Amino acid sequence: MYRPSEDTYFMEDILTNYRGKIALEVGIGSGYLTRLLSTNFEFVVGTDIDVNSIMYAKNNTLANISNKLLVCSDLSLPLKCKFDLIISNPPYLPKEFGNLDDTAVYGGKKGIELTIRLLRSIQLQLSERGKIVIMRSTLSDLKKMDDFIEKLFLNNKIIAKKTFFFESLEILELSGVRNGSMI
Repeated sequence: MYRPSEDTYFMEDILTNYRGKIALEVGIGSGYLTRLLSTNFEFVVGTDIDVNSIMYAKNNTLANISNKLLVCSDLSLPLKCKFDLIISNPPYLPKEFGNLDDTAVYGGKKGIELTIRLLRSIQLQLSERGKIVIMRSTLSDLKKMDDFIEKLFLNNKIIAKKTFFFESLEILELSGVRNGSMI
């Protein structure tokens, strides 16, 4: 289970500005950001592939939150509804920076493989005016990720950037799914 860290708190600062009817967090970890979403949205769905994360969030972080549904699943594949906001702080470090077995922090060989898979899976779950807010690291292959995003979404902007001694983290806001963009 991924516990709140600097990247979580960085994303928290950005998410306080988003409001709406229904939101989704893919990869809830401890449920920290899902709890924040539940104060700004009428209903929140949180998914995680790790059943221990779901159970921890259900029994601790989100125990007293009634406007939520937690689903143990790979990404958000079983969900067939539209969301006003979809967020994720996916594993984004490339394999070269450590043990690839730690799926909570390593996002594949170039650090973007899981994020690309995530974006492919959630594009049809985004409402017409919905937004995706996602974290990424400058240690990953940003050129390849940007090329992929350009094919999928009409709007792509970096809404926040924070530099640490070893990397910079960027929070992207994506919207406007391109017609016929199932790639």
